[in-house]
Amino acid sequence: MNRSVRFDDIRALLVCHVDNAGISRVKVLPHRRLLSASTHGVTISHSAGVLFSVDDHLNSTPDVDPVVGDLRGIADTSSMAMLDREARLAWAPADLFSLDGTPHPTCQRTALRRVVDDAEDARVTFTVGFELECTVFRPADEPGRPPVPATTGPAYSTRALLEVEAFAFAALEALDVAGVPVDQMHPEFGSGQLEFAFAPRDPMAAVDDLVLARVVLTRLAQRHGLLVSFAPVPIPGGSTNGCHVHLSARRDGRNVFADPKAKLGVTPLGANMIAGILDRLEEGVALLGGSVLSFARLRPHAWAGADVCWGPGNREAAIRFVPGQAGMGAEQSNIEVKPVDGAANPYLALAAILAAALDGVARDAAPPKPVHVDPSTLTAAQRRSAGIRPLPADLGSALHRLESSEFYRGVFGDVLVDAYVAVRQHEWEAYGEHVPEDVADLVRWRY
Repeated sequence: MNRSVRFDDIRALLVCHVDNAGISRVKVLPHRRLLSASTHGVTISHSAGVLFSVDDHLNSTPDVDPVVGDLRGIADTSSMAMLDREARLAWAPADLFSLDGTPHPTCQRTALRRVVDDAEDARVTFTVGFELECTVFRPADEPGRPPVPATTGPAYSTRALLEVEAFAFAALEALDVAGVPVDQMHPEFGSGQLEFAFAPRDPMAAVDDLVLARVVLTRLAQRHGLLVSFAPVPIPGGSTNGCHVHLSARRDGRNVFADPKAKLGVTPLGANMIAGILDRLEEGVALLGGSVLSFARLRPHAWAGADVCWGPGNREAAIRFVPGQAGMGAEQSNIEVKPVDGAANPYLALAAILAAALDGVARDAAPPKPVHVDPSTLTAAQRRSAGIRPLPADLGSALHRLESSEFYRGVFGDVLVDAYVAVRQHEWEAYGEHVPEDVADLVRWRY
């Protein structure tokens, strides 16, 4: 999307990319270098671009040397946005290129772009809307004590909103300035928790919006004397932060997730896509949230989609079918993929979901019967009969499935998969046996 930002209006440009640890890394271009942003870009080392873990541990793979070699981060100026008009500060996402001018095999935005191209070849147009959950904290009154949630509840209440009124409404204004379309915002279930639902967009624009929104919200919270966390489990024992993906798809102008006359409520193509995503969830879930805490979040009764199943309106299923308002299904019907969280690289997470949906179409895959109850309330025999399976219990198990996945190696290539696994494997080995409280303290402010 062109956000109509002029170079003459910019004092400095933040050129950002999201790495395999899910962290936004940055280089800053001053005004005099802006004309080279989309041609020469910025220098990015293999370590900062590909191989850092969440704690900045440097990893290595056979194909990517962490010490020798550089990448170019080429700013996508078509997605450039103003962060602050008064400060003349702008932001742009970067694609990773080799020095020979070709896209680097570890570039996550390029991976998403390839999957979107595959969709176009299949005559499918995807539209994506993210729901971003975050937890807002106030500094403690006494030195040395931890920050406290900025709201006290009740859940979803007007009172909770008013406790952070200045920040919340300033956030809406700042996101509007940045060109990020917000459909709605509300206080969530947990203390200090807010959710921002972004308008449906084409896949690349939707992820760019999400990444930009996190920069906007982090910057704004600091200006209001607050802290904001997008970590999957910001407060152990409390509510968790998801980053749910609402997915629509059309072929020949028709919404494939809307067919009120069909038994499942979706077209055969929509059923193929649901089946494809479900079939690939176990081997791809490490891409949807690659933190140790992501798997502390994937538990029953957290509305995180911990079970591989689907159903209309079912918030405990990995895929919630959203049929839309009566008479408006053709415009509103979509599916919500719930296991995604803020520790993911969102370009890879969305690419994994879209590729699985297209694979379901290619295989003419059939979904299981929809589940109309909380799957955790069913007996083991009932779950087996319905084809309901739990997602991997921990990051180590999920990474093993990803590393062994011929499908996702075909989608992303060995170089990218191996780099991603190396980055996340360190986190598993370093923190997999730690209690959630210790891990939360480490990563609460990292994403």
